[in-house]
Amino acid sequence: MNNYTVGTSARSTEHIMGFGTANLYGALVSIPIAAILLIPYLLVWGNNLIPFEFDLFYAFVVLVTGIVIHELLHGFAWALYAKSGVKSIKFGMKWKYLTPYCHCREPLRVKHYRIGAAMPMVALGLIPTAIALITGNGPMFLFGFVFTIAAAGDVIALITLYSFDADDWVLDHPDEVGFISFSAE
Repeated sequence: MNNYTVGTSARSTEHIMGFGTANLYGALVSIPIAAILLIPYLLVWGNNLIPFEFDLFYAFVVLVTGIVIHELLHGFAWALYAKSGVKSIKFGMKWKYLTPYCHCREPLRVKHYRIGAAMPMVALGLIPTAIALITGNGPMFLFGFVFTIAAAGDVIALITLYSFDADDWVLDHPDEVGFISFSAE
């Protein structure tokens, strides 16, 4: 466990899934999220999501930049609570699944892991979406909508962590989507 102690006698349990399974579950979780966000916007503001002067290259640049920022937000939040700070954070890409990732190499309290898991969805997804719901800004809504959906895997982790005590310990899994939890024996 990377030379970090969680307790004198802790039992570990893996809570993982493969990247392919996570992508499938993420797609399924996205359906109700999409409905909850999209229906109110369309009812209030109509379909003004894509501006007439839509530029595919610009959209691609915004998407890639947003993905990078998404992973950096995970890393920033987890580094705040990791003993070794930024040195504990690793970024990478699972090319087979076109899935970027951020991994924290040391255990964190569940409450801190939750903050890191939720940070990109809140900052890039929910806040822009809420602002757009109030203002009717279609492109901003589309941005927030896309990055809320992009956080579907994070939502799955948060759902899995729901029943855990905030002061329990978890270690981000180094190879799979998920984490290892520790409990006293």
